[in-house]
Amino acid sequence: MIEQAAARARAAVGEDPRAILPVRRHDGAYLFVCAFGEPPALRWAVMDEAGGTVADVGVIRNAVEVAATCESAEEAVGALALDEALPALDRAHAIAVRLDEQESAIAADEVRRALRILADDLGGAGLRVAEASYLDRVSNHAQLVGDRFDLLAEAAGGITARLSGAPGDPLEPLAEALWAVVRLLARDGAPDRFQQTMEGAIGAAAALADDVHANYVITLEDDLP
Repeated sequence: MIEQAAARARAAVGEDPRAILPVRRHDGAYLFVCAFGEPPALRWAVMDEAGGTVADVGVIRNAVEVAATCESAEEAVGALALDEALPALDRAHAIAVRLDEQESAIAADEVRRALRILADDLGGAGLRVAEASYLDRVSNHAQLVGDRFDLLAEAAGGITARLSGAPGDPLEPLAEALWAVVRLLARDGAPDRFQQTMEGAIGAAAALADDVHANYVITLEDDLP
């Protein structure tokens, strides 16, 4: 798909695109947001599946904003450090089960399940295509992680409150394991702040759409005299 889009973009613009972001519209049709040149002087084109250069400003802006917002969503989710968090949760869960601390075991398992659902969606096979439904799924998964994160933090606090302070307290390894996961997940902002992060990304996506509009490779319909 990308190879064909690159060839069509090259034929239309006369040079190889620097980057291509595929976007799927609500009707299932694909568009390709193509960047040309070198930063900070990038030029842009949005190509359709037939290789035509889209000239409708509304269609262009929508494609760019969807692509940019999906990228921001993946960056926000990437801050959760899934590759590190899942093994840490396995360890916390194993300690909780060994100590028969059911609340902590349930909390660790719930967060682990939520993270795996999110990881499966992010790591699915094939080309990542930006689309509104993908953004909705990631947002829902991240919200679930945020909800379970609160449960985990409460469990960690409960274990800490029961520590005796005496050397060799059997609960100490569990408290350390639970708080290690909490710190890891909150390292770049608590997971339950995903929605606020995405609201902040809307302005950046609109700014990128402005840049694409201002530096488009052809004169757009709304810009005709």
